[in-house]
Amino acid sequence: MPTKTMLHELKRLLLDTASGGSRQLTEVESDLVQTNILLGEAIGKLGTSFMDLHRSVQTQQDILEALMNGHEELNADSIAKLKETQNQVSQYVNAAVTGLQFQDMTSQLLERIVRRVIGLREALGVLSANSFEIVPEQDQSDVELEALLASTVKSIEERLTVLDNGLWKAVRQTRMESGDIELF
Repeated sequence: MPTKTMLHELKRLLLDTASGGSRQLTEVESDLVQTNILLGEAIGKLGTSFMDLHRSVQTQQDILEALMNGHEELNADSIAKLKETQNQVSQYVNAAVTGLQFQDMTSQLLERIVRRVIGLREALGVLSANSFEIVPEQDQSDVELEALLASTVKSIEERLTVLDNGLWKAVRQTRMESGDIELF
């Protein structure tokens, strides 16, 4: 019959594993949601930028075509229109580049998710490895089982602590319209 200490260690092991695993999976879920938001906004921004860019380039082409076909004369008004569309093209290209920069943020989030999953898998691997230490066919003393449980609890706690401390917390910016980009 298991001792109170052994039952306490077993309970602690199960609670630590469940709470640590749940905490890591919550962080993974949060990072995935944030990644999805960033990707959605980046794609929307790129789509808008390219459509605006297309309209500005088309306007430039229309002005140039009218000038070349003699439908319009080169004057201060047509030059001003060309300069205005030139500025718009530059502005829309810059907006598209900003949208592309968010790929870096999503890459970093996905890397963090992968590290978190690997760390969680390693923590759970401790349980698997230590379960082979328990051999039902052999009589193991309560002291041996208590020591194994205590060692397993300590290993799980260490791995989960390293995982918690080794990964950055939530990404601060989730909206592309924000001026600052501070990831971690």
